[in-house]
Order: sequence, then structure tokens, then C-alpha cells
Amino acid sequence: YPGVGNVQNAIAYAANHGLACFPLKNPDGSWIYSTPHLNYKVANGRHIVYGNGNNINLDRKTDFANTTELTINPIKQLSIVGNFTYRFHQNRNTNRSTNLVYSDYPGQFGAYTTGAGENNLYEVAQTTNYLAANAYVTYEDTFGKNHNFKAMAGFNYEDYYYKAFSATGYDLITDELNDLNLITTTKQPVVTGGQSLYALAGFFGRINYDYKGKYLVEVSGRYDGTSRFKAGQRFGLFPSFSLGWRISEEDFYTPVKDVMNDAKIRFSYGSLGNQQVGYYDYIRSVSLSTQSYLFGGGKSSTASYGAPVASNLTWETVNQMNLGLDLAFFNNKLTFSGEAYIRDTKNMLTTGKALPSVYGASAPKTNNADLRTKGYELMLTYKDQFMLLGKPFAYNVTATFNDFVGHITRFHNPDKELSTYYEGMKYGEIWGYTTDGFFATDEEAKSYKVDQSPVNSIIYSSTGENLGLRAGDLKYVDLDGDGVIGKGTNTVGNPGDRKVIGNSQPRYQYGATVGFNWAGLDFSLFIQGIGRQDWYPGADARYFWGLYARPFSSWIQKDFLERCWSEENPDAYFPRPRAYIAMKDGRALATVNDRYLQNVGYLRLKNLTVGYTLPEKWTDAVKMQSVRVYFSGEN
Repeated sequence: YPGVGNVQNAIAYAANHGLACFPLKNPDGSWIYSTPHLNYKVANGRHIVYGNGNNINLDRKTDFANTTELTINPIKQLSIVGNFTYRFHQNRNTNRSTNLVYSDYPGQFGAYTTGAGENNLYEVAQTTNYLAANAYVTYEDTFGKNHNFKAMAGFNYEDYYYKAFSATGYDLITDELNDLNLITTTKQPVVTGGQSLYALAGFFGRINYDYKGKYLVEVSGRYDGTSRFKAGQRFGLFPSFSLGWRISEEDFYTPVKDVMNDAKIRFSYGSLGNQQVGYYDYIRSVSLSTQSYLFGGGKSSTASYGAPVASNLTWETVNQMNLGLDLAFFNNKLTFSGEAYIRDTKNMLTTGKALPSVYGASAPKTNNADLRTKGYELMLTYKDQFMLLGKPFAYNVTATFNDFVGHITRFHNPDKELSTYYEGMKYGEIWGYTTDGFFATDEEAKSYKVDQSPVNSIIYSSTGENLGLRAGDLKYVDLDGDGVIGKGTNTVGNPGDRKVIGNSQPRYQYGATVGFNWAGLDFSLFIQGIGRQDWYPGADARYFWGLYARPFSSWIQKDFLERCWSEENPDAYFPRPRAYIAMKDGRALATVNDRYLQNVGYLRLKNLTVGYTLPEKWTDAVKMQSVRVYFSGEN
């Protein structure tokens, strides 16, 4: 169908709406159905079928990036580096649509001139310019053979500018050409624009010292400023330091060094700044519009304030402590690295404290919360080689495992309302209802004295009357015993019939890499997974709920229907088939509950690479250093 936009959307739309029972064409040969727009309607009981429309969408993108660097070494120990990066990106889009011609009966034609069938031209140009400059000096020297010293200091600057322009014109004099000069209508063209910019500037430095490679010290810091906060709030200082002790270099370690070749303990404490908010969130916006009534013979322009903002926005700071252990065994064939950390996110840039409804606006984003995360990371690697058919076979295996849990340690929510953060909250927690399977019989459903209307509105009337709760419908458990399935006061102290049933954060993340090299052949395999991560398929997650969200979906398979409750299949996964009960909040399946909470943890093959490097005697003969043929697959 020519009057179309995106092929992917067209397929999805057809899958949802193109019922298998639809005939494909009218008797005159015209198509009954087209996608992704519902391009047919009923007029006087007859189908009006559209066709012969024209919709052209052309995207043109330009990307350019360049980095220039200069390094000067006035003396052996001193290095002076300066670099400059410039990036240019432009996206230009042209969208042209023309009238859609339709046929009511064979030989009778008309034009559809609104919506998708309107004759118009839309053009937009979006341009981004980014530049960054760095200048730093490094000094490195050794004193008395055992004292190694290195110092670095520098300056960083970034500048970003975005500009957009778009125009829409109507009723072009020809369907064949695309230019805004071809506009002939009295309908006013629509012209819009927009621009934004931000800048960053910072000073940074680092000092490293070690004694005989045994005692290691590093001190570093940044002093950064951003245009995203108002004057007086723009700069932040973020210091860091780390200590290391290579125990294996001590004299007392000698007896075990043949087995445990290397041992190192390290500790670090550091801070980083985060300024990721909107470019102008500290400025209250003003919106322009046109009055809907006449004043002085015409419609006047108006200006109105946006929602209040927090003028004291400043940097969010992440402070982290790490304690690590590095070990190596059997001539470094087996290595282990373990690390435990505590990360404190201070002054989180998040939604402000809860405000009463009489405030009249949403709470502005502020530095309003603290989050503490505790976690650990483990890595074990084994690598070795042996002779295979007279050639060395080198192989390596690496396994990783990590986990973390976060808690909100500060947030102004004295009532601990569940609609936002609260102190003590486990980050990512999911509150939901408890279910007790399905009603076994119609009699059990009718005699159930608990009002499920807040979570099953489609089966209940507005007054709470049971309009048809039956066998196979989902049974919610009344945990608080008040006779109504609900949220209570929506607080931690009174959550109604809800409780914590899961967590949206990933847990128990793991991975492994396996590789080998032999006779020019190389192989690498990388797998990665998550042990647990909870997710609830919310309202209108149609590709999970199927007919429960959209009963007209034509892609429902027979094996899906076999998982639905029936008198012959009372132990099914899904309840009695009912239309739309997963389509909106407040309905039986769109309401978060423990039965349909999903563990989306996985084990995935992320990369597989197989390669072969030609023997050097072949490549040397043609004056080439190396030739490798390989296959690589990514997931």
C-alpha cells in the first residue's frame, strides 16, 4: 500500500487489526484493508476504500568528527599535550503527502484530503555542533631508583549547541514536485524552531607515587562547572585517592611466592559529579500562545508561566569506597580479582518532596534524595598452553560474578507514600497484590464477599455490583481484611492489600569468556546473564496478554489458547478469556500481582568469533604483514 509510513509499524498494526476473517479485496478488486492507518470507513453502509495516495519520507544525515592533537616533550620527563575535537551532525527530513483517491463503487472516485490524505510538505533541519578542548601537562621521574613519581594537571572545556528549524506548507500546485514555494493555499504555513546549548569547564589533576612497586598511592581530583545550574551553584570539587600494597614484594612473602606469585590489597575512596538534568531546569519557563477569544478585533497573543522550579539545583555527587584483592597463582596462570564497594549517591537529582494538591503544580526536580548501594564484583581467570600436534595450543577461561542492592537513605516523604521514594526503600521494589489462583466454580465466585472492583473494574459496576465474576476469574486476596481489594492509604504503614512482591533491579549478574589460539586458528566465546530481574507486563502489554488486551488480535496461536482457563483446563496459566481485562489500569490483569510477575533473568550468548590467520610465509611472499579471515556474531 503506497499511502504508508514505516514498514515495521505497518506489520505490527496489521498483526493487531487485520483479522484473519477479513476478505482481502472488494468485488471490484480494490483492497479492503491497509496499514498502518485505518484507511477505510463506513459511509451509508458501504466501504469507502482509499488508494493511489502518495507519501514520501526522506531522511538525510550528515556526521563529521575530527580530533587534532599536539604533543610536546621539552625534556624527557615532561610532556605537554593539547587536543581539540569537533563534531558536526545534521538531520534533514522531508515528508511529502498528497491526496488519497478512493473508490466507493467501480468508476466513481473521490479525494480524501484530510489527515493522512492531506496535500502538504513538511521539512525540518536539525543541526548539532560540539567541540571539546583539553590541555594537560605530565611530569614523570624516578628518584634514588626506588621512588617513582608522576604528576599530571590540566584543563577541559566542552561546548554543545543545537538548532532546529521546521516548516509545513499546504496544497502544493503539483503532486510531483516538493518545494515550499509551490504552496498555493490560504491556509497559513506552520513554522517552528528551537535551540539549546550547554557548556562544561573543569580543572583536573593526579599525583602517583610508588616505592619499589610495593606501596602505591594515587591522589586525584576535579573541579568542574556546568551551565545547567545557576551562577553560584555551577561548580563542584570531586577529590579521590587510592592506596595499594603489593604484599608479594615483601621479604616475608618469599616462602609462598612460587605458588601465589602476586598478591595485592587496594583501597580507594573517590567522588564523581553528575549534572544530568535539563539544560535550563533552574529557570522558570514562559509559554506563548494565542487567545481563543477576540480582543480589539483579533486574537491576542498571551504568555504564561510554567510550573515553579527549584533555583538551588546543583551537582549530584557519588562517593564510593572500594576494597579490593588481587591474587595470581602458578606463574600467573590463575588470577583472581575481588572487590567490595559502598556507593553513596548524595543530593540525587530527582522529583521533589510531595506537595499538597492545593499547590497547583507538580513538584520541581531538586537535590532531594540520597541512595546507598552495596555490592561486590568477582573475576577468576585461567590461561595456559600446551603442545598439540607440534604446535602450541593457548587457551583462556574467565568467569565473572557481581551483585548489588541499593536503599534510599534520605527523602522528604514523612508519610512514606508509595507513589514516590521513601527512607528505607529498597531501590526498584515492586508492590503488588497477592492472588489465590482462580475461582473453581461460578458458585464460589458469586459467594466471594470481597469487593474486587478497584482491581477488576470491567467486571464490576460503578457501585461495586458483581456483574459476572465467574469460574476461571482471578481471585485477589484480602490481606488487610477490610472486605475490599485496594491500596489503603497508599503508604508503607497502610498499603492496603499490597506488599513487596519483587524488584526491578538486576541481581546476580554473571558472565564467562572462553578462547583459544592454535595454528593460526582463533576462537572466542562470550556469554552473559542475569540471575533475577522482576518485571510486570503492565497495561496493554499486548504481546504478552494477547486476547486479554486486544481480543481482535489475529496473531493469537493455538498454543496460547491452550494456556487459557476452561472447564477442561482448570490448571491453566491464564484466567478465563475476557476481552480488555489487561488493557487499562484497574483491570484484573493490568493490576500488578504476584501470579504474573515475570523473572526476566537470562543467559545469553553475546559474542562468538572464529578466525584464521594465514601463515606468515604466505603473507611475506606478497609483502603483507598479516591476513586474517574471521566470522563474528553478536547478540
